[in-house]
Amino acid sequence: MGRLFEDQVVSVVRRALDAGSMRHQAISHNLANANTPGYKRLEVRFEDDLRRALADRGRQPVPLVLTHPRHLGTPSADPGGVAPRVLRDTASAERADGNNVTLEAEMIRLAENQLWYDALARQISRRFLQWQSVIFEGRR
Repeated sequence: MGRLFEDQVVSVVRRALDAGSMRHQAISHNLANANTPGYKRLEVRFEDDLRRALADRGRQPVPLVLTHPRHLGTPSADPGGVAPRVLRDTASAERADGNNVTLEAEMIRLAENQLWYDALARQISRRFLQWQSVIFEGRR
């Protein structure tokens, strides 16, 4: 998508959709390796990083526009710049074979992720419908 019509809401929702897609892939990978000895499950981190970026942005008296990622702070200060990260879970309890995947927990995560992804898709669809309304109603 070009940057011409991209605002901060669309940028954040686009990143969140990316996180949902990555999370689906990670969960699928976990399920495929549920019986692999020594396998450590994958997880995607995004929401906590986004919350921190939004909180940091709210503390700024005047929103700053970064022209370069190394200027005036970190890219995480911009909610649209928060990117999902795939991490390996080495801290959770593991079975005797060293694997820490629980089928039931992964299936719950998969269902939650699907609901979250669908809600985000509806949100971005509403945003595009707003733009469509402005474009077509503005011509009258």
